[in-house]
Amino acid sequence: MPKLLLIRHCQSTGTHPDAPLSEAGAKAAEALITRLRDLAPDAVYSSPYARAHATVRPFAISAGLSVGLDDRLRERVLSDRDLENRLDHVRRSFAEPDYRAPGGESLNETMQRAIAALTDIAAAGHWLPAVSSHRNLIASVLRSMDTAFGFEQWLDLRTPDLFEVELDAGRPIRFVRLDALRGPAAKLYAR
Repeated sequence: MPKLLLIRHCQSTGTHPDAPLSEAGAKAAEALITRLRDLAPDAVYSSPYARAHATVRPFAISAGLSVGLDDRLRERVLSDRDLENRLDHVRRSFAEPDYRAPGGESLNETMQRAIAALTDIAAAGHWLPAVSSHRNLIASVLRSMDTAFGFEQWLDLRTPDLFEVELDAGRPIRFVRLDALRGPAAKLYAR
């Protein structure tokens, strides 16, 4: 079955779309070159947000690959305004995946656009594409494969984080969490 690599971006300086990687994040992106080289992706895609693109750009350059930007891989819009207790809204969205904070996207809406993007990437015929995105979007995809993936697992996502996702007819069906910077696969969650 076809697979893809789903990568949560490295540590950034903020959440604005133009926020760059922090110094530690930039070092992690450089270290990610070796890990990705070992896994040998043949295509690279990213959210258009600077932190996601900067996470995979060093590998893409070293491998002679371009980075395809896909707006559907952008971070979830939790709300279009400042929210008190943002974490409470995120927690509620895992309990009620159709819940939308004012002016925001539900977890299910995020998942639908993410899976549409992943399906199109899978249809492009790559052997193993690498896809860089964000915590809420990645969590929504992982939850689509395993409903036990909830708020606590969302909190546990690292910067960077790396998942190998198995696809069936372009749709994610199973995943394994890999060590993002070294070593063999560690199966932490799977359906």
